[in-house]
Amino acid sequence: MDNSWDAVAVGAGPAGCVAATLFAREGLRVAVLDKAAGPPSKVCGEYLSPGCLPILERIGALRSLYETGARPLLEMRIHSPHGQILRARYPASQHGLAIPRSLLDPILLDVAIKSGAEFFANFQASELVWEGYRVVGIRGRCRGHTTVFRARLILGADGRNSVVARRLGAVQRHRWLDKLALVGYVAGARRPDAVGEIFLGRDRYCILNPISPDLTNVGLVINRREFDPRTERTRCLMQAAASLPGLGDRLGSARPIAPVRCLGPLAHHATRLTAPGALLIGDAAGFLDPFTGEGIYAALRSAELAVEAALPSLWGDSGSIPDLLAYSQSWRHEFLAKWRLCTALQHAIRHPLLAEGIVSYLARRPDLASVLMAAVGDLLPIGELTLGRLLRATRILDHQFRPGREENTKGGELIGG
Repeated sequence: MDNSWDAVAVGAGPAGCVAATLFAREGLRVAVLDKAAGPPSKVCGEYLSPGCLPILERIGALRSLYETGARPLLEMRIHSPHGQILRARYPASQHGLAIPRSLLDPILLDVAIKSGAEFFANFQASELVWEGYRVVGIRGRCRGHTTVFRARLILGADGRNSVVARRLGAVQRHRWLDKLALVGYVAGARRPDAVGEIFLGRDRYCILNPISPDLTNVGLVINRREFDPRTERTRCLMQAAASLPGLGDRLGSARPIAPVRCLGPLAHHATRLTAPGALLIGDAAGFLDPFTGEGIYAALRSAELAVEAALPSLWGDSGSIPDLLAYSQSWRHEFLAKWRLCTALQHAIRHPLLAEGIVSYLARRPDLASVLMAAVGDLLPIGELTLGRLLRATRILDHQFRPGREENTKGGELIGG
């Protein structure tokens, strides 16, 4: 086997497969490596924002997703701690998708292989191969043997516990956002079709995602310090979710149908996105929180940005090194504003009265709620959001609902708004 490639994607998830597809279609020699025998099983809310759909259409995967049972999500509903409901539909005819990762990931890998990429299973990455200041390959074990894949570009697409990210530099946790997710499936939950729902509590929340007519993905996000790893996970998920206002009755007759899985800590970022000959995409580059459904979009879009940045050099002389500074700049431009918005929302989740006020305000301002949905749904760059209006409203609400001012609320409605 000739282990010399133009590009090697370490990880067969959405980020690695989309990057491999795009490189292969440009006539480059591309390998996709994964430690599993196929696309690995993931702890995921299984939500695709509307912004994912054009990318999936461009690589020719969207039709297959619909054919395998992907379900449109037309609306998101946010349930406040005091029982208010914000109903926010995506603009115009836009919608998100609910689809199990067990269907999504094999489809994306199949598209990559049919585009000309080669897949190598059971490869456990261990080290980057350096020549001077440049990354020239990835070393690991495959079926009991040490193997080196040499390439002009190594793409770290190996997720939250990325070996590539750790070999490039430090991976840092968020300084105060220290949460984990418990995710499982239930049958028999009472919930509307074509609607994703978020139930807010104090510094925690639960998401219901309708995967099929009687199958619901239930994801609970809590502080890590509140979780005892000795506790049976299914019981922990169901009891904690049922304690959230408005959710207990929905889950009264629900029954878990698969083991609950745990992932955490969630929030992290790589301190270095690129090195000569290597870059990070998807969760390997960083992840903040599932509240805004950023994960799969970030995987797909960062893969596109990586290809756009590296392709001109890879088309050229075989000894040329891709200039990846453009990728770092594009990544920050694409994602940092949304991370700031997500961080602001996490501040609200930590303070139920503030969350209550924001839900109330947006419910009275459907125009602003629609713009916010477009931004959160990756249809509108966050920089185009009317942040001044949103931040001014947040400051007013923070003053009105700060601790000690509970008298400003009555019956879950904002008084004097």
